[in-house]
Amino acid sequence: MEDMQNPYAAPTAPPPLPGELVDDSVKADRGLRLVARLIDGALMAACFVPTFVAVAIEPNSKEPSPLQMAMMALSVLAALGLFVYQCVLLNQHSQTLGKRWLKIKIVRNDGSPCSFGRIFGLRMFVIALIEQVPCLGALFALVNALWIFGAESRCLHDLICDTKVVNA
Repeated sequence: MEDMQNPYAAPTAPPPLPGELVDDSVKADRGLRLVARLIDGALMAACFVPTFVAVAIEPNSKEPSPLQMAMMALSVLAALGLFVYQCVLLNQHSQTLGKRWLKIKIVRNDGSPCSFGRIFGLRMFVIALIEQVPCLGALFALVNALWIFGAESRCLHDLICDTKVVNA
């Protein structure tokens, strides 16, 4: 007699094979993503405080004084240092400082770790290049940011790069 199965039984799925990904990650809240981005932007802006102070010292001077030049150089070094540190964090943990502080990170859409090349190359560099196109770049930046309100809660750069931001 043939093995008969109950047609009304719940469907069963085979267990995942070794090495197969099972994505049980929880997508990060839109608000957390925004706050993380604002933190990263505020940190970069803080790097340029010495430049603003340097200009405020003598706003009408024709040529910058040695003190002003030193303060501007300090700003550039601070910004460069922050950029390098953010790249190191992205490479090691798929997080910027803002994302790290808010306990969220970037992963591939299937839940696997995201490579630095994908994060830096596609999510940051290519998107920044597109945003530099006159007129269309500003429209792209707006659409990119507003895309997060879609059903998947992913920005346009997430869709392009096959990534998502999840709770760490």
